[in-house]
Amino acid sequence: MLEGVLQGAQRAEAPVLISIAEVHTDQFDEATLLAATVEAAATASVPVAIHYDHGTTLDRLVRATQLGYTSLMIDGSHLEWAENVALTRRASELAHAVGLPLEAEVGYVPGEEGKDAELHPGAVRYTEPEEAEAFVTETGCDWLAVSIGTVHGRFRGEPQLDLERLAAIRARLPATPLVIHGGTGLSDEQFRALVAAGANKINYYTALVETAAAAATDSRRWDEQRLAAREAIAAEVERTCRVWGAAGRAEAAGAAAPRIEPVEHVIFFRWAEDAPDVTAMQTDGVATLGALPGVWRIAAGVAETPNASYPYLWTMTFATPEALAHFRTHPEHQHFADNRFRLFAPERITIDFHLTYGNGRCATPKSSRR
Repeated sequence: MLEGVLQGAQRAEAPVLISIAEVHTDQFDEATLLAATVEAAATASVPVAIHYDHGTTLDRLVRATQLGYTSLMIDGSHLEWAENVALTRRASELAHAVGLPLEAEVGYVPGEEGKDAELHPGAVRYTEPEEAEAFVTETGCDWLAVSIGTVHGRFRGEPQLDLERLAAIRARLPATPLVIHGGTGLSDEQFRALVAAGANKINYYTALVETAAAAATDSRRWDEQRLAAREAIAAEVERTCRVWGAAGRAEAAGAAAPRIEPVEHVIFFRWAEDAPDVTAMQTDGVATLGALPGVWRIAAGVAETPNASYPYLWTMTFATPEALAHFRTHPEHQHFADNRFRLFAPERITIDFHLTYGNGRCATPKSSRR
């Protein structure tokens, strides 16, 4: 799926957003997949964003900030208004603290059948234009998913889209990107109408799965099935990019969108002779500090060079400069640094690096932007 989406976007010269839904993260090792996704985004020839879709809790969003996602979603659309506002406001604060944008949802997009119906039960609740405006104002979210007649999964009947409602929401929120969940089953004419009425992002998953499955049925060999599925996904992504108007927009999007730029934070230090065990301190620090938002990687080390001037090391990779700034002032970091580290390491050198060369997930992605 990852390879097919990127191939299709690159053929269309379109910017693309890779979306991974929280509900699907039990199907694979998320950290391993994200490492591959970040590397693929870094080497793509078009701008690539990596989106955490339908997040349910703040703890899960914190985890997402540590893995390489470049945008987040909190979905409180099933909650009462006040609960949704409160949850989304806290999620906005978390996302913005580490320099990432947040998508949220008001109104309710149900699932049509099968697993989608289990995950998104109940009836549709259309987004009211005035509540959309109030929701963005009260929560500070950056993108807004709206309900205007789509469903998660594939439509069983004829889709009836309320394009006037979408246009009214756009009129009230001229600067807020609007998101359509449930794009499968719409005609090309309906997609073009959604874009014309103000949709900026369209989620498109079920159709890609169905396309891949259909292409893979012609062979019993796994390698042939995988290649056929990848090519079918690439072709459908290229087609939809052209239908939606994203084709040929890669350069313009890349010029307009800020890059996600990880920061390397390195500390060399000496440890006082009468201080507590340095190994225990470093072990506890990796566990404690590695759990904070925006920490992509944390490691502690000891010099191999005999009699090194600064024999101990911390090295950390932060998702963004904002994540490093947030880390410096975080109460848990302050408590650990003041009580476990600085007292016993008065001689230390701290350097922050912006990586400009190299490969791997710690290098600055060439195309990964929010």
